[in-house]
Amino acid sequence: MNHHSSARAKDRWDPARFREMALSRPREERWQLIDGEPFVMMSPATGKHQRIAANLDRKLTAALETSRPELDVLREIGLAVAAHPDFLPIVDLAIVPLEVGDTLYFEEFYLAAEILSPSNTIEHISRKRERYSQAPTCLYVLILSQTDLAVEVWSRSDDWRGRVFRSPDDRIELPEFGFSCTVRDLYRGTPLLDSPSSESEV
Repeated sequence: MNHHSSARAKDRWDPARFREMALSRPREERWQLIDGEPFVMMSPATGKHQRIAANLDRKLTAALETSRPELDVLREIGLAVAAHPDFLPIVDLAIVPLEVGDTLYFEEFYLAAEILSPSNTIEHISRKRERYSQAPTCLYVLILSQTDLAVEVWSRSDDWRGRVFRSPDDRIELPEFGFSCTVRDLYRGTPLLDSPSSESEV
């Protein structure tokens, strides 16, 4: 998903100013606040981006229905981290409580996943990953490439050290959610796999 920075302000935006501005903008403009700097996300995601997100969504949802029915998966939602009020991102996918009400920015989230886009800088994603990990309830941060087979898994149980899974048959386990799948499962239906026959069944 492409991220387009707004005109840079000399001062950092506070959450109240950002929320007032974001609520006044058209709904197709999806704004996020990253360490006091507003960004607007307007370009539609690529089909490949959406396919990877959908694959992860399906696998996580199936696991949660069995092991953690009080949780659910939502896509492209706002998150908040209490320790960093000037951080109000839009995440590609997150695990949140099943009962959500009218929440705009979720402080209670258990997993945050981002699918990388060509316009995302390493610094930008690193800042988001670090902030996600500082949410008290967050157990995992996943970062998935859409240019090659690569899934980064950062976990609280491993002191937020990251592991990268690159082989189609590498298995990713998230035991807190009863989740297990291969890299191949997450890239099913994309040209990043060698051939359709190499894709596993859902």
